[in-house]
Amino acid sequence: SFLGQQQEQSIVNAIEESELSTLDEFDRNMTAHMQQMWEDSQRRLFEELGQYQGADMQFANAVESAGIATSPLAGGSGAFDLTDSQAHGRVTQPRVERYAQVVRKLNDARVAAARPQVDVLAGLEKATLDSSSELKSKQIGQVWKLLAHYTSPKESGNIAAGACAYLEETFVEHVDRIVAQYPHDANVGGIPSTNRKIRGYLNVQFGRLGRVPAFLEMFNDEAIWAHMYTLYRCGFKQELLKYALDMEDIITDSDPGFVAHLKGFCDQAAAIRSDIPVTAASLEDPYKAALYKVLGRGNVSKKAAAEVVQTTEDYLWSSLAVVRDAEQIAAATGHPRNTLESLQALMLKYGPGHFDPNGNNPLLYFRVLLLCGLFENAVDFLLQNDRFQIEAVHIAIALAFYGLLNIPSAETMPSSFGSYLVAADNSGGRAMLDFSRMVIHYARALPDTATDDAVNYLLLLTLSTQGTCDAGQHSLCQQAIERILYERSDYARYLGDIQSDGTRKRGMLERFLPLLGISSNEQFAQTIIRRLADRSRDEGRLADTVLLYNLAERYNTVLNVLGKQLGELLYTHGGSNSNADNIGDAYGLDDVEGVARAVLEHYKQREHIARVLDDRAVTTCNTLLTIVDFLNCHRRGAYEEALEMIERTQLLPLGGDVSLASQHAERVRSLDDSITRNFSLILLAAMDTLSRLYAGLRESPFMDAVKQANLQTLRRKARSLMVFAGMIQFRMPSDTYAKLNRMDVFMN
Repeated sequence: SFLGQQQEQSIVNAIEESELSTLDEFDRNMTAHMQQMWEDSQRRLFEELGQYQGADMQFANAVESAGIATSPLAGGSGAFDLTDSQAHGRVTQPRVERYAQVVRKLNDARVAAARPQVDVLAGLEKATLDSSSELKSKQIGQVWKLLAHYTSPKESGNIAAGACAYLEETFVEHVDRIVAQYPHDANVGGIPSTNRKIRGYLNVQFGRLGRVPAFLEMFNDEAIWAHMYTLYRCGFKQELLKYALDMEDIITDSDPGFVAHLKGFCDQAAAIRSDIPVTAASLEDPYKAALYKVLGRGNVSKKAAAEVVQTTEDYLWSSLAVVRDAEQIAAATGHPRNTLESLQALMLKYGPGHFDPNGNNPLLYFRVLLLCGLFENAVDFLLQNDRFQIEAVHIAIALAFYGLLNIPSAETMPSSFGSYLVAADNSGGRAMLDFSRMVIHYARALPDTATDDAVNYLLLLTLSTQGTCDAGQHSLCQQAIERILYERSDYARYLGDIQSDGTRKRGMLERFLPLLGISSNEQFAQTIIRRLADRSRDEGRLADTVLLYNLAERYNTVLNVLGKQLGELLYTHGGSNSNADNIGDAYGLDDVEGVARAVLEHYKQREHIARVLDDRAVTTCNTLLTIVDFLNCHRRGAYEEALEMIERTQLLPLGGDVSLASQHAERVRSLDDSITRNFSLILLAAMDTLSRLYAGLRESPFMDAVKQANLQTLRRKARSLMVFAGMIQFRMPSDTYAKLNRMDVFMN
């Protein structure tokens, strides 16, 4: 009827639309999948290259769209070029080994104790000093002294206090150096006191001007405020207080409340107030203005102390001092407290061009960032300078060891391959440094001869988890070590080996199991060793696969892999035409066959292994090896020997009894796939063997009863094979049965 036709047409249309929709959705999903695969491959490629981009360097649009990275560093080098440009060939820079020694000692200490007692900074400082001829810079060696102040218990993690202590210490060294350089002008005597040194230093400074500036407040030819400011600039707080008390009568004429304010400030009295009016006339002496500013004595403008604060170090010290003493200064002045965050934001806003406009001294801005506690930005900035990249990596290691580096967790680690600096989020949080990726790139840049060092560096990936349990970082560390071991294939040294007497030799990596988050040798075998074995198996590295599964004591897996490999090679090449008498010679089976025979013999001789072997796996391997022998005999024309070999496997009903064919066909179901997938090859070779034996007998000039009986036996064997083949046709290619039938017809 009409309605029925319409209904049927509607159903057909709906089916067609559904089919088209399904195809469209499939295309979209496939495109998305391919795009994701391309992006993953691209990311792995750049990780492999270890390329680095600084925060202020971007990819060119055209190149980015092509998925190829431009060289991010000056000179077009990779991320870490550790070779010595002055040497012939690829020789690693000498200082690479010096730093590596420190890392090795650090990891040894980490294994020995949850909280390792090792002076990392002293070791790194010595490595830098020993490399001074290569670096041609004394400034970089000062970094370790600065970091020592940050880690000092005295500073108790206070960034501003640690930075001020360092700047005060270096200023004292500067004062001593100037006094020693100009002894006549300084005129401090034999063993000068602190005050005499300060007086001598000021004598030299004012002597360079040719006169003492008229605007300084003087008493008995001594610039009082300059003297007190310099004492405080050196960090001599108690000496400053004693000097002020000694000069109180003189100071009172200028500021009656100053000594009391200073005493309260030095005693950290929270109740001090400083509401005195400050005028240009009262602060004509710039040293007085500078001292007032850092002591919170009135509201002093920056301009008033400009003549005193002339160097970058002076500026940073005065800025950090008011941050260090922010609580007291805020209480004294009534103004909002100065914060480290505001100073950090200002330094980032200034950028390197403000401090080093000509680009001649990159370490200056690096030190500015370090002094302000911008550790992540400092390391990232130094990494952009080829000359100091190695030092940048080890500064990051030291910061991470002492818990001063902000590192993303494994779960929040960025997937980008650009800058190691992970920018702060919109909430104004602190930037992070992709420490893990940086260390991985550095380890991979080490030469193959330094695999020990590469492993030691990769163990630092769990540095931030010392004393804690971070499964993500442990997993990342394990994967990174697995990757470098897989590429360099020196498993025996790092994972262990099986000796000729069956005992197991420990590998280097087993010393560091706690750092990998691994609690036992069994877990080690089931994680790192097993994953490496699986990867070697998947990528066809047979010798490595056998070694690694043996180390993991997965003996049955070794046999299964060998069986699968033998079956795969037989299936792929066993039936191909070749002039070689041995299929191993022609198609690479020799390696697999030799390994399989050696492994079976090795296992057989060791009772503790033989006891745990799976009979099915052993039988499969032995059967496949017998099949290989059978095919080799067949290829070289040894047909009687070949027939003996194939009968030994008991795979085929060659007893001449057709009734047994069904039993053999039933048995096929229980055989391993590495055997059953080769049944076509086995049957054709077996039938060809029978056919050639038959032809040889028939063509012989003599015909007797024995010959007739042998011909009849061969025909019965062939008939049994045909019946058997008919029962398992579905397991073989369609043309196999036809080929068998032609040979059978020839014989019958």
